[in-house]
Amino acid sequence: MLLNLIRIFFYGIIFYGVLFLKAPTYVDLSNNNLPIFSDDFFFGTDRLGRDNLALFCFGSFSTILLAIPARLFTILFSFLISSISLFFKSKADFVLSGFVSVFLSLPSLLSALVIITILPDNPISILIAIVVSDWAIAYESLTAKIREIQSSPYITASICFGANPIQLVAIHYVPALKSMFRYLFFSGLPTVVMTMSLFSYLGIQTSFGETGPGLGEQISFSKDYFDKSPFSVLLPIIAILILVYSLGSRNHKHET
Repeated sequence: MLLNLIRIFFYGIIFYGVLFLKAPTYVDLSNNNLPIFSDDFFFGTDRLGRDNLALFCFGSFSTILLAIPARLFTILFSFLISSISLFFKSKADFVLSGFVSVFLSLPSLLSALVIITILPDNPISILIAIVVSDWAIAYESLTAKIREIQSSPYITASICFGANPIQLVAIHYVPALKSMFRYLFFSGLPTVVMTMSLFSYLGIQTSFGETGPGLGEQISFSKDYFDKSPFSVLLPIIAILILVYSLGSRNHKHET
């Protein structure tokens, strides 16, 4: 109950800040490095005079806004690739097995950084980089489940009655994979949050529109001024930890 209250309080603060606080995209050196409980700045300001609470709220919100579609696209892409084996069984297994092995042997972060280096610095590139770094692991899980479903008597009966691969996917595979989709979605979200935070720390744009810097960028920008404005560093760290924990605990709930 306590953990649920903390989660509700955390997300409540985020949406309150996004709705009622000014986006931290300005510079106000007359109010820089203000301590906590300052007038109009409950958690103080960073060295550019930006509201720490607004940085916390908008940074968390932009992370959620990008992490969810990134994970959804990863699962969708992996499912589409794994479904190829249903249409071209022998050829697809031969080609994809080697292709997937290469991606699994590469560190996921390295794959993502290569994509970020090639593509322009924008949120769409982040989506593509996350898909490239995570799709092979999701593909392996989905493929194993698909092979298990293939041995089902329902599949054999449907084939005997003349069902084509598209009908098998729509009628049997997708419904049977719902629990796997749910598990892959929630189990992968914490990794996406950490990846985005690292990208942001390295100076890569991970925010949509005028929402200010990402959580990792906030840490990188203020870490050398911790003695003057500690909450400029502590708040984004807390945001990352709570996001990872809350999303991971949701996965544990679905798994149990």
